[in-house]
Amino acid sequence: MTVDAAVGGPEVALVEDEHNLRELYQDVLGARGLKVVPLDSVAAAEAYLARHAPDLLLLDVKLGDGDGLVLLDRLRKQGLRTPVIVMTAFGTVERAVQALRAGAADFLVKPFPNERLVSSVEAALETGRRLVELELAAPTLAPDSDTGRALIGADGGLRDVAALLPRVAASDATVLVRGESGTGKELVARAIHAASPRLDGPFVSVNCAALPSSLLESELFGFERGAFTGAHSRRKGLIEAAEGGTLFLDEIGDMSLEAQARLLRVLQEREITRIGGREAVKVDLRVISATHRDLDAMASSGQFRSDLLYRLAVIPIHLPPLRERTRDIPGLIEHFLEKHARRKGLTPPRPDAETSRRALAYPWPGNVRELENFVERAVVLGHFDAESLRAPLAPRGAPRPAAAPAPAEVTTGGDGPTVQTLREAVASAERAAVIAALQAAKGQKTTAARLLGVSYKTLFNKIHEHGIREELHIG
Repeated sequence: MTVDAAVGGPEVALVEDEHNLRELYQDVLGARGLKVVPLDSVAAAEAYLARHAPDLLLLDVKLGDGDGLVLLDRLRKQGLRTPVIVMTAFGTVERAVQALRAGAADFLVKPFPNERLVSSVEAALETGRRLVELELAAPTLAPDSDTGRALIGADGGLRDVAALLPRVAASDATVLVRGESGTGKELVARAIHAASPRLDGPFVSVNCAALPSSLLESELFGFERGAFTGAHSRRKGLIEAAEGGTLFLDEIGDMSLEAQARLLRVLQEREITRIGGREAVKVDLRVISATHRDLDAMASSGQFRSDLLYRLAVIPIHLPPLRERTRDIPGLIEHFLEKHARRKGLTPPRPDAETSRRALAYPWPGNVRELENFVERAVVLGHFDAESLRAPLAPRGAPRPAAAPAPAEVTTGGDGPTVQTLREAVASAERAAVIAALQAAKGQKTTAARLLGVSYKTLFNKIHEHGIREELHIG
């Protein structure tokens, strides 16, 4: 089929064979600034995904030429890493578990409210962004004969974590992983699951910060029919979906006190009560949580339950930030050089001595995500030195020096020289920078935004503000 996708924000591939539903979902998501690619069959989805890597796959189960879950399983085996939301009008617990085990981020039963679709898509996109941050992040995971996956890192802190993993994985104790954003907390959770006796069970990941409090509780604990407006049937939650496996609660510090109380009962009694229900349901799962917040301080101020903190942190693991393990930086640069050069079909540039020195001295507040963006920019531009950055690297603790402004344009007229106003000079320099980034990224706006150090939305607005899109004929 012909793919007609409007320009927008993150790209969502929508596989739905019912024309009316496809248009409805496209309108709902398009209104949220998403770029929706409509596909009407298994064959169309496979053909499109062979050439493109969308930010999210929205997949119907019952399609005219095949089963969506069979397609999902096949795509995962082929290496698809895109987050997937499965939709179906024939929702059963077995199908939901099958979808989650195949790697789906969520399972929607038709008909569902537009708000439910939007919240699910936003949560899955956020999960996808986090996985991109974590991919190849130090601590990096690799095959290992003892644990199935191991932490690789030069500094002592990571060696301690690596040494701890086999014993942690063998037990069923709760684990609390602490560390700044981008240090690899979810990778550690997945490593523990992969090395544990629960390996064959599901790994269910929940981002507590991405969902409103009321929605988070219904997603985790499920609900009974009539529990609230829109609860037309009983639905099991993600805790039950993780039966026999591992439940990973990311950003646990953002969970409401009400949800914390319900989670405490799960850890104490190994049972849940669905929202609107009275029957206690026994559950068998392991809980691993993660946070970048100071939960001890939050517990002291009453923002987090102390009794829950004790239950969650039976085994605490701390992942140090990149600035505390600078000996890992050269290896990570090499890793990212190979990764992005291979993906873009380019010859990787090599960092000169001065850039290497500054990279070791720079504090990397964005951790590995910032380091990867720096390397990707160098690969695209073909220059791996301090001058290839928008702002040169500064020594640790020192402010970044501002980039030198371009000289104001001066023209000579009958009454003497004419100088651009400051606003005109800034606009001219801004326009030139956007054009250079788009050309370097070959029109790929997501890559260009990373090169400029701005969000996709900001870049999108600047393209229209300066009339660049029409001039370059970019899509």
